[in-house]
Amino acid sequence: MEIKGVTQDLKQFNHYIDGMAKALNVFGDTLRPTDYYEMFKYGRAATTALSDDFMLKTAPTLAQELGGSSAGKALSSFYTQFVGGKMSNKAVAQLEQYGMLDPNKVIKTSTGNVKGVLPGGIIGSEYLQPGKTDPYQWVNKVLLPHLASKGVTDPSQIQEVIAAMASQQTAAQMMSIFATQQKRIDKDAALVHGAMGIDAADKYLKSDPKVLRSAIESQADNLLGNTAKPFMPAVTGGMNWLASGLSYMSEQATKNPVRSAAGISWLGMMLGALGVDSASSAFRSAGSLFRGEGATAGMRFPLTKLSAALAPILDIATRSDILTELPVPDSVKRAALHSQIGELSSLDAKEKSLDANWVRGPLYDAGKSRLAARRAELENELAGLGYGPASLPGRGMVGSSPTLLDDIRNAVGGGGSKEPVKAEVVGNATLETVVRVEPSADFLARVSQSVNNAINAFRSSGGPTTGTSGSTGRSMPEAGPPQ
Repeated sequence: MEIKGVTQDLKQFNHYIDGMAKALNVFGDTLRPTDYYEMFKYGRAATTALSDDFMLKTAPTLAQELGGSSAGKALSSFYTQFVGGKMSNKAVAQLEQYGMLDPNKVIKTSTGNVKGVLPGGIIGSEYLQPGKTDPYQWVNKVLLPHLASKGVTDPSQIQEVIAAMASQQTAAQMMSIFATQQKRIDKDAALVHGAMGIDAADKYLKSDPKVLRSAIESQADNLLGNTAKPFMPAVTGGMNWLASGLSYMSEQATKNPVRSAAGISWLGMMLGALGVDSASSAFRSAGSLFRGEGATAGMRFPLTKLSAALAPILDIATRSDILTELPVPDSVKRAALHSQIGELSSLDAKEKSLDANWVRGPLYDAGKSRLAARRAELENELAGLGYGPASLPGRGMVGSSPTLLDDIRNAVGGGGSKEPVKAEVVGNATLETVVRVEPSADFLARVSQSVNNAINAFRSSGGPTTGTSGSTGRSMPEAGPPQ
């Protein structure tokens, strides 16, 4: 209706709505409201120029046969040619041949050839006026009589002339329908004129159960919507809070998946315990009420209380700082060592193959970089498990020092096969001091001291010996030279 330009006039608007409702009632599913929309949209300038009688009685038949889009394009092409005067030279020649042009409005060249037609130059302008344009009436009351006067009455000949006369194929198709299907078009127009329009809505609502059901559903939706409207800010706030909470939980799950899994498991356990306790308490309460002990006598909820007590335990046990301080089991270390060492060997083989088969260049450098990056990752993983670097002997030996718990066990003698904590120095040391006094003017006193160090090793906490001759061990500074 906005495209047609009738929304500013309520009377005209209701007239079009009523006419369209009549056509929809007549044609049923073969004509849809979207067909009207497409016909008005693609009709362009013709949409506002076409008469109301044509749009509401004849155009529905055209839209039913061609579709809304094609009908709109056909009307636009007809309006451009026969109202606006824009057409091909062949079309101008055909119109002139059958006496359809006003000689005073024909544009000719200096040699007398027809060049174009001014607006209004085609006869039958009473049917081609803006706001009153009616292609169906122009074809039947102007075009066909002129063709008949020239001896063209056969339907096939009429279609040939129209095809040559129209500049666009869509306009020719529409004009052919108007020229050969008058009985059908008039029948449809009479049905539309006699059909019920928007006044049928009340009748359908009262007699059609499907329409009545739709009306009830629509009003129920309105009732629920209006009732819930005051509560929507609180509901929206709650949903935003829930979304924020889920987002926080997702972020925490990325940092500590063990803690997240424990929380979800606890929630499931809590809900299950609550359900079991609720059912059990309901039965006990019913029995207590029957015995006259009171309705709340059987409410105990033991599983729920136990589940609630587990919450702080799981919270503490799954904290990320505690998890990082826990020692890695030896079985995990051995499995990781086997996997990482195997992959390091594979990287060595790949690097040798790369050196042997690839020419130095960008691809070679990229391959070396990828292998080096992966090797660094594996070394970091092994170092995190306590294994020494590959450059030192003993790869596969855990290099971390005994834990505090191991030291306590050893100190009290409960370390199993391990010996108690002790430290010993094996070897000997000789300290010699020589004092020499020489008479002189200033009575210079000199002291000469030397140390002969023969300490062999330092051993602590049952670990392997460290240090060599000439060293005081890992916990003391190196011995200085003799003085």
